[in-house]
Amino acid sequence: MSTAEWIAVIRDIVFLVLLGVTLLAILTLYFKISSILSSAKRTLKAAEDIATTVSESVVGPAASGSGVAFGAGKAMAFLFGLSKRKKKGGKDDG
Repeated sequence: MSTAEWIAVIRDIVFLVLLGVTLLAILTLYFKISSILSSAKRTLKAAEDIATTVSESVVGPAASGSGVAFGAGKAMAFLFGLSKRKKKGGKDDG
């Protein structure tokens, strides 16, 4: 074999080794990114569950309670409004 043939064979071997190392690095990177994305997905799902639970157990009853309080306030305002009108009416007529 001539020197040019030896150089071509060594070049091909180095190329194949570098190709294998690159493929290994890409596969390792893929699996690491895949596990990070999976972990992020689980974390987001847990945060969504927590937000749903808080919304159902805290915000829902608070909103319905404020509706009841609003209605009671309106009823009280109506009743007190009627009593004030009766007092004013008696003073103006007499």
